[in-house]
This record gives sequence, structure tokens and C-alpha cells, in this order.
Amino acid sequence: MTELTQNHSHDDCMPSVTHRWVLLAAMSFILGLTLLDETVVSLALPTISEEFGMTLTQAHWVVNSYLLMFAALVALGGKLADLVNINYLILSGMIIFGLASLACGFAPNGSFLVGARVVQGIGAAIMFPLPIVAISRIFPPERRGFALGIFGSIATIFLSSGPLVSGYFTSYFSWRWIFWINPPFVLIVCLVIALAPLKGRVAHGPDRAISNYSFDWLGFITLLVGLFFFVLAIMQAPEWGWSSRDILLSFIIGVTALTIFVWNELRRKAPLIQVRFFRKPSFAVAAFVVFQAQYSKIVMFIFGALYFQDKLGFAPFFAGLALMSAVVMNAATAGLSGVCVDKFGVRTPAMCGLFVLSSATLWLTAFIAQDNYWLLLPALLTWGAAMPLLFLPSMKSSVDSVELTKKGQASGVMITSQMLGGTIGMSISSSIFLFTQSYEFVFGTAAAVTLLCYLLCYFHFGKGIEAADTSSWD
Repeated sequence: MTELTQNHSHDDCMPSVTHRWVLLAAMSFILGLTLLDETVVSLALPTISEEFGMTLTQAHWVVNSYLLMFAALVALGGKLADLVNINYLILSGMIIFGLASLACGFAPNGSFLVGARVVQGIGAAIMFPLPIVAISRIFPPERRGFALGIFGSIATIFLSSGPLVSGYFTSYFSWRWIFWINPPFVLIVCLVIALAPLKGRVAHGPDRAISNYSFDWLGFITLLVGLFFFVLAIMQAPEWGWSSRDILLSFIIGVTALTIFVWNELRRKAPLIQVRFFRKPSFAVAAFVVFQAQYSKIVMFIFGALYFQDKLGFAPFFAGLALMSAVVMNAATAGLSGVCVDKFGVRTPAMCGLFVLSSATLWLTAFIAQDNYWLLLPALLTWGAAMPLLFLPSMKSSVDSVELTKKGQASGVMITSQMLGGTIGMSISSSIFLFTQSYEFVFGTAAAVTLLCYLLCYFHFGKGIEAADTSSWD
């Protein structure tokens, strides 16, 4: 009787067919905007740093301030989705993101721009977990896969457009327009949610009762403080000196805070991030795969864009076109990755993707000093083709390796791991480049991380999943 009542209640909350597709478009815009702003700044960095007189490290903070707040707060966004009406969350996140985008466009100096990017990252972290939750509510199970496919395709278009949009506006208008294009989309989404809101509350898991009364404030604060000081130490070390008091103090504060964070998460019944999952090798390796993939993506879009302008002398627009060779292949193979997972399971596509990605980054490392775009083109194409073979198998492997009641938590941990790959990858790559002034070392380090990931996957990826439903994490 209870099950019938729940199903009836769920059906009552289902919107009309037209309402569903309008909401799907709005959810796709949300994900697309957050992905677009990860890399849209890349081709504008030289112009921004020249206009504001910023050092290279300061310019890199324009990228990493967004990534850092995104990584630190996305878990909080996921928790809020379990506690607060989703319509309020969407509107709040979009308004924060939209106003911060306007502020970025009107930035009078570099410090203001970095600060506005921090606020933009806060809005993105609130928004990012919501579309999947919303789609699970507005589409019945038999239509959900099709809806997610369309959702992913629209989001991929936004991501793929990043380099071209950045290059076009920077070359022919102003870099400020890469931020001003966000508010119209924000306004559209806000109008959709205001006029046709989602019905009911968000779905909730077994930890809801605990979470309502005992939010993990210690975990939230220690994660935020730990990541900030750890990233600060890595990024600023080339300028301040690796042995300087400020860098050593930042490392100590960062590592101490992160250690307290892990200790706290292990002892709580309803932690901010379920770190117990990492006790299972198959889950830990899957998380490392998405971490590494995001690391590689940041290196390609940020330092690849800088390379094309710095060494090959490309204008921003043509540098964007040069990067499109990787982006187009990414979009072309995105659909194929799902077919491969259905046919071969998670292990084979992931291993193939890592092998191809390792080969591509090694090729770039070996030939980037030749300053010949056509020599690098095969590596760009294969790099783009490999990326979709990493994300989908890893996400599926992670949720398949945990109990049914904890799959939502597993998805949240994977998203956090992915975002950490971006901010830590940006920090390490920025530090290496400032210390060596060498693109070879930047791409070489990315290749080394990919090879390490390949070796770990060879021994652990996708294994032990069959026992997931009976294993315990408590």
C-alpha cells in the first residue's frame, strides 16, 4: 500500500510533456554554463593579464579561483539538494552566477576579477548537482535515459564552444563578452523556473533525518580551508620561494586541515563526503580516473591555448580554432562511449581511453618544442577521442561498486574528485610552468599522471563490483 501511494504521489508530481522538455532545456543550460566557464577564460588570459598588468601567476588565479571554489563547495551543493526546495536552489545559484558574471565583465582590475570568479564558482557549485536530480523527478524511468542523452549532448555543445567563443570575442570584440554572454541564459532559466517550477521536493536518501539536524560544518570548513591553503602553496611557491615561511606555513595549514577533514568524515554518520568509499580499490581508482581526466583537460585547454598564442603566434580566435580539433573529436565520440560501455563493460573502454590519452600526451610532450601545429594535430585528435572513454566508464564503475542506497553519495564523491582534478591540476601545472618556463614539462607531467592512472587501472579498475550490493561501508 505504501509503495502504491508513493508511486501515485510521484506521478502527481510529473509535469506535462511540454513542461518536461522546457525544464530539460533549462537544466541543460545550467550544466552547460558551468562547464563553459571552466575553460572559456583560457584564450583571453594573455589579453586580460596585459590589460591589468598581471603576472602569470595572478592570471592563472583567474582560472583557478573558479575551479577551487567549485571543487570545495560542490559537495555542499549536493547536500543542499537533499535539504532545500530545488526551485529555490536553482534560482539562488543562477542569480549568484549571473551577477558574478556581470561583475567579471565590468572588472576594473585583476584582483576584482579574481574575486568575482570566486563568487561565480560558488554559484556554479550550487547549480552543478541539481540538473540530474531535476531530470530524475520530471521524467519517468522509461524516458530518463533518452532525456539524459539529450541533456548531455546540449551540455557538450556548450563545453565544445568554449575555446571558439573565447577566441572570437577576445579577437573581435572584448574579453569582457566571454562573461557577459552568461546573464541572458541565466535570465531564461530563472524565468522558466519562476513560471513553471518543479513540483514537490527533491528526492532524499537515508541520511536526510540526520542531515537536517547535524550538518557537517567541521567537514565543510576544514575542506575549504585545507584546499585553499594547499592550492595557494603550490601556485605561489615559484614566486614566493619553496622554502619561504609563507609557503611552508600554507602547506602545514593545508595538510593539517585536510587531515582533520578525513578524520572527521570517517567518524560521522552523515559526512559531507563519504570518504569510506575510497577503502574499496575499484572505487578509489575510478575516482582517480576522473581526477586525471579533468587534470588533462585543464592542461589542454589552458596551457594549450597559451602555447598556440605564445609560441605559434596565433591570434585568440585562431588559437580557439586550433583547439577545436580536440573538442570536435570529444563531441564525436561522446555517444560512442555509452555504446562501448553497454557492449564491453567499464574496464575495456577505460583502459583503451587511458592508453590513447597516454599516447596523445606523450606525443605532445615529444613534439611540442617543434612549434609546428600540423605535427601536433594527430595528438590533439586522439586526445579528444579518448576523453569520453574515461568519464562514463568511471562514473558507472563507481556507482556500481557501492550499495544501492549509497549510489547518490558515490556520484557526489566522483563529482568532487573530478573538480579537484581541475583545481589541483591547474595549481601543479602553473607552478611547473613558472618554475621551468617549459610547455614540455607541463604536458610531460600530465602524461606521467595518465600513465600512473593506467597502471592502477590495470590492476584494480572495474574489479570487485559484483560484491558491491552486499558490502558494508559502516
